[in-house]
Amino acid sequence: MFQRIRTYCLSGIQAIPVSVEVDSSPGLPGFTLVGLPDSAVRESRERVVSAVRSIGRVVTGFRTTVNLSPADLRKEGASLDLPLAIGLLMASGEISVQEPSRYVFLGELSLDGLLKPVHGVLSVAMSLKNERECVLVVPKENLKEASLVEGLQVLGASSLAECIDFLQEGGISRSAISAPGLHGHSLDLKNECPNFADVVGMEGVKRALEIAAAGGHNFLLVGSPGAGKTLCARCLPGILPEMSDDEILESTRIHSCARFMKAEEFRYIATRPFRSPHHSASMVALIGGGSRLLPGEASLAHNGVLFLDELPEFNRMALESLREPMEEGIITISRASGRVEWPARFMMGAAMNPCPCGYAMDPKKGCRCLPEVKKRYRERVSGPLLDRIDLQVSVPPVDPENFLKKGAAEPSSEIRKRVVQARKIQQNRSKIIRCNAYLSSKAVVEVASMNEYAERFAVNAAERMGLSARGYYRLLKVARTIADLRGSLAVEVGDLAEALQYRTLRINE
Repeated sequence: MFQRIRTYCLSGIQAIPVSVEVDSSPGLPGFTLVGLPDSAVRESRERVVSAVRSIGRVVTGFRTTVNLSPADLRKEGASLDLPLAIGLLMASGEISVQEPSRYVFLGELSLDGLLKPVHGVLSVAMSLKNERECVLVVPKENLKEASLVEGLQVLGASSLAECIDFLQEGGISRSAISAPGLHGHSLDLKNECPNFADVVGMEGVKRALEIAAAGGHNFLLVGSPGAGKTLCARCLPGILPEMSDDEILESTRIHSCARFMKAEEFRYIATRPFRSPHHSASMVALIGGGSRLLPGEASLAHNGVLFLDELPEFNRMALESLREPMEEGIITISRASGRVEWPARFMMGAAMNPCPCGYAMDPKKGCRCLPEVKKRYRERVSGPLLDRIDLQVSVPPVDPENFLKKGAAEPSSEIRKRVVQARKIQQNRSKIIRCNAYLSSKAVVEVASMNEYAERFAVNAAERMGLSARGYYRLLKVARTIADLRGSLAVEVGDLAEALQYRTLRINE
């Protein structure tokens, strides 16, 4: 008897529909599995047969052929266990199911028939959101994740026996829940990052980070050891706007597919990610790849911040690999084993010392490094990478007199109000683009409206400073953000002048 069961496999964050085609017929007993399975899928036969036997059913004694269609797509993971078990039971006549095409099965089986959670359920649920008559059957631990897609019919089963009982009794539709979506869950929006109110002085750095947050711009902080670069950067999530529903689903989807988060410990990514990998991280750790083509830190920071502390200490090839994602917002990983795409729209932040000893910008301690040593140190960060960083900020040492000031500094909550207002202006101006950093060259010229004097000022400044075409348009984006923070419709010379000061670092030689 022939049966076809619906399921899905993952390619990056994309859920690809897969049909588990099972044919059981009289003949010499045997089992053949085709359709480009990986080792975990090939081993599923042993898990499935043992799980079926544990509930008092028999699927052996037939000549069984299983085809995983499409045959040219590599099938990975153990999520095919449940659809394979259901297909074998139906093909051998052990159970009968009305309208099997209505159901999509995902789940790993243990030897005693219990269902274990799997990764990537949210991607599958999002692929089914327009199929209102479809029922997605998943392990109970994945029920919370699947219910993020509003209106989808979802059933969580704890074991193969429970799933079969629902199928045979026709009660699967009554037991399935209609997913409430994001608004049906209480999201944890607490942000436990440091507060700018605790940062003494450093008003110039706070202003630069406010501009970066308002426009989604990349930034680099350069200063002496202990000047407060990392502390300020870690305050940044506290002034970023809340994530939209689409952004929450995007980020949660990536972390679900990444397999770094245990399914039983699943949580929504409701606050903007702040990823800060160690400087020993490899190129694969940053952009993704490996034998399983998993995402890297750049993709895990999607809709948030990727912060690279001690920037020159990172591997040169790893840093250069970030150049394309910083422009395109997506990472395409091509290997002999396949090709996947991972979203990577992030704000890149970085911090570094001005020289190996760290005190080139400290007027009291003085730098002990030779000129050629300082030059080699700074050349570890290439010109093309620096050209993609909109705000390059010098962080001077804090004057000890500031420690005696009793008045509290402006808290993150107040700065955040201005950032949110600027973001609203940008979104009202362009319904598609979320912030100024994502504008194309053509779009930024249209939205950065200037009078003739301001236009001439911008062109002359770009010529004198030797800005590239990319640098010029990024200058306009930052100026547009500064104008948005003022609530101005036009970009003025003062906005351009402030944006220009962030294009060139001032480091004492």
